[in-house]
Amino acid sequence: MLVAVSAVLISLVPLLYLFVRVGSAGFTKFAELVFAPRTLELIVSSLVMAVAVSLSAMVVGTIQAWIAVRSNIPGRKVFAVLAALPLAIPSYVAAYAWIAVIPGFSGFFAAWLLLTVGTAPLVYLAVSAALARFDSSTEEVASSLGAGKFAVLAKVTWPNIRGAAVSGGLLSALYVLSDFGAVSIVRYDTFTRAIYNAYRASFDRDLAATLALVLVVVTILVLVVESRSRGTRAIGTVIANRLNRIDLRAWKFPLVALLAGIATVSLLVPLASLTRWSIAGFAQTDWAQVLRALYNSVTLAVSGGMLTAIFAVAIAIIVVRFRPRFAVTLERSVWLTHATPGIVVALSLTYFANQVAPWIYQTSLLVLIAYLALFLPNALSAISTPLRQSPVALDEVASSLGLTKLQTLRKVVLPIAGPGIFAATTLVILTVLKELPATLLLRPTGIETLATRLWTETSVASFSTAAPYALLLVVLAGIPAWLLNRAIRKDLEPINDLERV
Repeated sequence: MLVAVSAVLISLVPLLYLFVRVGSAGFTKFAELVFAPRTLELIVSSLVMAVAVSLSAMVVGTIQAWIAVRSNIPGRKVFAVLAALPLAIPSYVAAYAWIAVIPGFSGFFAAWLLLTVGTAPLVYLAVSAALARFDSSTEEVASSLGAGKFAVLAKVTWPNIRGAAVSGGLLSALYVLSDFGAVSIVRYDTFTRAIYNAYRASFDRDLAATLALVLVVVTILVLVVESRSRGTRAIGTVIANRLNRIDLRAWKFPLVALLAGIATVSLLVPLASLTRWSIAGFAQTDWAQVLRALYNSVTLAVSGGMLTAIFAVAIAIIVVRFRPRFAVTLERSVWLTHATPGIVVALSLTYFANQVAPWIYQTSLLVLIAYLALFLPNALSAISTPLRQSPVALDEVASSLGLTKLQTLRKVVLPIAGPGIFAATTLVILTVLKELPATLLLRPTGIETLATRLWTETSVASFSTAAPYALLLVVLAGIPAWLLNRAIRKDLEPINDLERV
């Protein structure tokens, strides 16, 4: 219980900091900053980018998912793998790679393109799962009643996957609102970039806190919409009994060209650019420094993943199995942090460490606390799912056999939660490897990761020096991304069994 409550309190520190900081500045100054023309410009630019990216990601991800699950297109399984791989490429790495190819690649279009292909996998994975659980016999009924293919797609298929597509699109919007690296590299003004500049360039913490609070409010609104859409999905919870492949005929090759184009933008160009610049700067690369950054990235990622998973297990067991009166409040409090971008968490923990716990300032522990606050909701969701799906009667049976609560936890509950714990740890490791703003602001002096070294070198346009860090980061992030994709595809193996039958 103490572990769970401590985790929740840690996750609430960023929000408490914002209210304390804004309150100390006074309501008058807060109102002036909120209604300043600059703030309104940032609201418009951030929301426009979030809406544009979420809509385009919904289109791209839905098309990819439908082709991968329902079509007979050549190379379908290859494209299914390629559709998920952009998750391994951080947005700022993709931005760096494109700028290294096209020096003038900047502004709204650049940010929109990079964020679209980078977040489309979120929609792809959600819609793929929805399609896999959609019984296609309903489409056959509609066809037998005279409906054409496009009518069936619009009136039967789309209503059943719309919830998943919208939820994925809103997750894309949340990603855009919290993104810092890509928009900074391509020089497109959003809240995150303005907050960083206010803190680092002008040292105006009141402005940074005010902008951060406005961003959190906007993000919470998007999160509320996302949670409601998630609760209204029209899909089942089991694999479909029937799944028919649709013959695309003349549409095969245009769609293959479309998928190849998406893969080129999201994967081929970035990887080719990174490889080219890595080869060009091979002789000048300080490999000892690269290896230190690699070691630090792996250490922080694994430590952050394990720490977050431990706290998430504690909260999930209390909320799902023991169900105390304040269980709902406990769980919802954790999810409040989901609306807090990394740069806001970093600013709040900097203030907290200076004022309350100076002994953790400039230590790796503070960085791990930031990861815990940022990614605890994701881990909690992954672990809670298998626990909620398992019958509580198993605990009662274990108790009737004479097992204590601790023995029941070790022999019954934890094995049930095992797949969720693995997924949660892997997901957090992947996210930590890609995380930039919190690590950039909180890392101890002299400690560099692949992400921070990449940021340092790209800020001075040293592409050949930055390339090895970027390439290693992509390869390293590709491991947990592959494990997660493998786990998802394994979960959908009954589809392949249906095809063989």
